[in-house]
Amino acid sequence: MSGDRFIVSRLPTATLLAAFACSLWADPGRAQDIAEPPPRAAMLRPEAEGAGARAALESAAPSDAGDRCAGADVCYNLALRYVDGRLRNPAFAETDPRGYDDVRLRAYAGLVLDETGAPVAQPNAYVAPVVEIAPGDTFRLTFENALPRPQDMVLPGEDANGNPLRCTGAPEDHNEPSCANFNLTNMHTHGLWVSPQGNSDNVLLTVNPGIRFTYEYNIPNDHPAGTFWYHAHRHGSTAPQVSSGMAGILLIRGDRQPRLGATGWAAPGDLDVILPRPEGLAGAYDGTAGVRFPERTFLFQQIAYACRWTRAEVDALAAGGTPAADLPAVGAIKADADGWFCDEGDVGMVEPGPGNAFDQVGFGSWPRSGRHTAINGEIQKQQQGAVAGRVERWRLIHGGVRETIGLEIRKVEGGTAEDLRARLAEGTGGKSRDAMAGTVAQVCSGAPLDLVRVATDGLTRPDIRTGPELLLQPAYREDVLVSFPSAGTYCIVDAATAPGSDINLNDNDTALLGFLDVAPADAPLAGDGGVDQVMAMLQRSVEARIEDPAAREAILAELAEGRLDAFVKHRDIADQEVSGQQTVGFTIQGPPFAFMIGRIAPTHVDNGAPFALVGAASYEATRFDRILPLGGVEEWTLTSFGGGGHPFHIHVNPFQIAEVLKYQPDAGCPTGAAGARHCEIDPNDPATYVDVSGPDSDEPQYAGLKGAWKDTLFILPGHLVKLRTRYERYIGDFVLHCHILDHEDEGMMQNVRIAIPDGRGGFDRPMTEHAMH
Repeated sequence: MSGDRFIVSRLPTATLLAAFACSLWADPGRAQDIAEPPPRAAMLRPEAEGAGARAALESAAPSDAGDRCAGADVCYNLALRYVDGRLRNPAFAETDPRGYDDVRLRAYAGLVLDETGAPVAQPNAYVAPVVEIAPGDTFRLTFENALPRPQDMVLPGEDANGNPLRCTGAPEDHNEPSCANFNLTNMHTHGLWVSPQGNSDNVLLTVNPGIRFTYEYNIPNDHPAGTFWYHAHRHGSTAPQVSSGMAGILLIRGDRQPRLGATGWAAPGDLDVILPRPEGLAGAYDGTAGVRFPERTFLFQQIAYACRWTRAEVDALAAGGTPAADLPAVGAIKADADGWFCDEGDVGMVEPGPGNAFDQVGFGSWPRSGRHTAINGEIQKQQQGAVAGRVERWRLIHGGVRETIGLEIRKVEGGTAEDLRARLAEGTGGKSRDAMAGTVAQVCSGAPLDLVRVATDGLTRPDIRTGPELLLQPAYREDVLVSFPSAGTYCIVDAATAPGSDINLNDNDTALLGFLDVAPADAPLAGDGGVDQVMAMLQRSVEARIEDPAAREAILAELAEGRLDAFVKHRDIADQEVSGQQTVGFTIQGPPFAFMIGRIAPTHVDNGAPFALVGAASYEATRFDRILPLGGVEEWTLTSFGGGGHPFHIHVNPFQIAEVLKYQPDAGCPTGAAGARHCEIDPNDPATYVDVSGPDSDEPQYAGLKGAWKDTLFILPGHLVKLRTRYERYIGDFVLHCHILDHEDEGMMQNVRIAIPDGRGGFDRPMTEHAMH
């Protein structure tokens, strides 16, 4: 798809066809996105509805007329099947046969059409299409599971008689990793404020192989515009399916102007209003009225493919003199000291292992693999179209499972752009991704650029946060504004993170994610050409784009203070609004390991913890752990008791961060003995904790998050995180869980129900007596 630009075309209901999710209309003349994103899901334009397009669509469309798009605004079809592709392996030279690995992955696939209606072959077809919708849309997604049934799967390895392994039966414990779950699936629209019931964002249903199911998401008129995503979410298969690449970008775009009331913002607007995309790059930056913000949408994924030993290969090793004790097991992952490897002719896949179904996605698997984080399905891809001084909007989505990304942008100063390209082309001589850290340190040696953060998890921040490093945990999204102060080549870097900040509990070495060539500026730049240029462009955009004079002046005054209150959709939750409390404690206990969630009980203890875990249990599908009142407003307190940090995610309603308390020992505790016995911490003594969520905090995990709205947050041990949320509009069943997805699959999840109060201190009885799934 190199060189093509894909855009969304919206049709009146009467002219809609049953278009496929990957059905695209290519228009190289527009430059809405300059980062070569995955294929963009779109309706066909009327002028593109030629005989070829119509025939292709009708031949692929569902036969059931009920799946047609009558009466809906936006309709797509999406098929889940195995798709072949290739991924760059930076351990080897581009010219080496091992420089690219063949892969066969579970992927969201469909029909891709060009402007004439002819089918178009897509490289890396396992990259899911981009979906774009608007507030007020009804989004219908007809989803077909075309994967093999579990009993038809042929697994890596062999049985005691040397026959291929088959997937038979299911484990007694539904939290136990099993081949029986790998091809069962469903869909989650992560971060959307929609109903969790029926055929909406219902992750408690299963779409089995051979089944077609139509999801219908009614996007409310007041839904925030922002950066969201979609991914598989069937309990027991979420981690392997997302690790196979089953995730896609979902953008909600809005054009609502903010409306100023007598006492504040009566109706907040959409950030898109002051961050308009260019209709074309030529002349887009001349004059105030022409201010535009080119977009790059990056989906970060850890695609954990592996190649496995076959019986023929193991026999060949034995025939070649390999001692029996050193022979690999048939079906084991091919690995050496530098990570996983594939031989020429192998095909990398994400499949259940013969001894451990989650051997590709469990604890420590990603660091051991030596694999590299992909951006939009490409490893260390060069990005195009950047110009110094042009303020770009980067939509960053962590769609992976097993990596903490410390995003930085550094200029190439320790060498030339040619040096960088040469090193990348040569590979690392068979070494793992850790060997790339030297290249980054030597060549990408410029000071990191300041990133201007304007939204988190798709929701506009009340205050603008500026800094050089951005921590992305699994499921995080960030919208940042970037301005390159000078021409040159810039590296997109995953900077080293400390063990305390990393979900893998180890030092995360520096890695190169990609790079950009930046052309000279079109015109003189404001101030330092970085943050100064961003703020100047924001001011010009507000002056040009906000229609109401009073609102314009108010926004300019807030912008001068580094605030974006006019675009924050959810109002603050005040102390007096809180009507209830919830607590959440994450833990991993064992061996044998159990992944559990419980509640928190305050206590005064002498082992460095001011609270205790009670009622911890692994997920049970028929148990409702929390029944919450529609219309309620509650404060949630969370911490982690074991297994490192855990990214907490809850469906449907987002939350506002009230504070993050880091506990400290009493002043009399010996230096360096924090957490030791007899160094007491009293939760009722303010001297034993500090709030690390304020703007001046030096803890990068939480700095500047106080007051921000999110749907996912990393919960560290030794911290007490306080969140507030409203249970608005929607009743029904959904889940909260750890977004280290193998933790979720193995039991670190709870069922939640929003129920209608009965007016007598309880709930509507049918909602508490009967399961709704």
